[in-house]
Amino acid sequence: MRIKKIISCVLCAALLLTFLPAPAHAVTLTAINDSILPLDESTMPARLGGETYVPYSVFTTLGVSASENDGVLDLSANGETLSFSTAEGYVYDQNLNSYSTPAYEMNGTVYVPVKLCCAKFGFTYSSLTLQGENVLRVADGSAQSDSAFIAAHTKVIENTIDNYKDNTSGSDRSNNTNTNPAPAKPVDNDTIEIPKVEEKPAKKPVRVYLAYYGAPNENTAAVLDNLHDAGRQAAFFLPTDTSKWDDDLVRRIAAEGHTAAFLLQADSKTDGADMLADLAAANERLTLLTGVAARIAANQSGSDALTEAQRSVLIGAGYRLWDAGLDSGDAEKNAAEAYTQTVQYFASTSGVVVVRLHHSKATPRLTEALCSYIGRQGISAGRITYSAAPVNSASDTR
Repeated sequence: MRIKKIISCVLCAALLLTFLPAPAHAVTLTAINDSILPLDESTMPARLGGETYVPYSVFTTLGVSASENDGVLDLSANGETLSFSTAEGYVYDQNLNSYSTPAYEMNGTVYVPVKLCCAKFGFTYSSLTLQGENVLRVADGSAQSDSAFIAAHTKVIENTIDNYKDNTSGSDRSNNTNTNPAPAKPVDNDTIEIPKVEEKPAKKPVRVYLAYYGAPNENTAAVLDNLHDAGRQAAFFLPTDTSKWDDDLVRRIAAEGHTAAFLLQADSKTDGADMLADLAAANERLTLLTGVAARIAANQSGSDALTEAQRSVLIGAGYRLWDAGLDSGDAEKNAAEAYTQTVQYFASTSGVVVVRLHHSKATPRLTEALCSYIGRQGISAGRITYSAAPVNSASDTR
């Protein structure tokens, strides 16, 4: 019963339709009391959903006990307990009170929200700025003041940050001390170079939306890496059949600030109630994984394949319908061919372009090339959001 109660609370919170922004790494160092942790990807704090997260080991160092059973991490101290399920996306305390800041699996460990854990277990935290970087400091009552800490550790902090930047300046970050490095990016297996194109086209889109269709697969991590490196965000249209999802990749899509949306497989004969049932089931799974719900959808064969009645059912249920106006061709072509086709279309229009991409071997390389072109041309680009006017053949602007 308590699990149902918690899940119900999470689902209600999800109706706020907020999305997690990309993890921010302005905060780099972590300090516990008067000690600085080694700086690598497994100790860096992360910003998720407006909250600061750290590995749960930060709190065990301060005396909090931890145990993991059946995918649930229990943290306990001073008569207080917080239970985090990264798989189900919920957190509750010993009194079955639920909270809106779940834990996430990253870098081979579980990250927990700093604000919530400090409040429950009686610690303090502060963000200190030095050399253009931040130090997140978590402390108990035995620690010296923040000003005294900075004065005593300035040189150590500067050297630690400088050494980390030197060691990770290469593209492969080969000297990174992370014990759980990300797998190598899949590459487009052809050796054709990305061609040069007209760098001063007569036209360019007023705005571009990158939209990835289909289930995340072994190529998606590289796509996300390239979007992150380019500072771009996109929409990922997930199939409503959640058995096709890679849960970790879905979590990463949401955590890095991309829009999670749904992809319908409907024609004019599909019952409207069945579509809503499929969307509801997919939303339940998405909420449990990420803490957010989606109200953006696309139909595989386009919104014009739906009847007016079907579109009305979806819109009436709060969904926004989007269509891709351009297929990049990455599902069949190599990256060079898809890139040429896409940017040639860009040079022929001054309208809004929604680009359909997939999760093929060519997609990571194509993503990198398109992001570079968009940046060079100064084209406005962003992710599809609920507040944006939908682009579709049904002209849904509600």
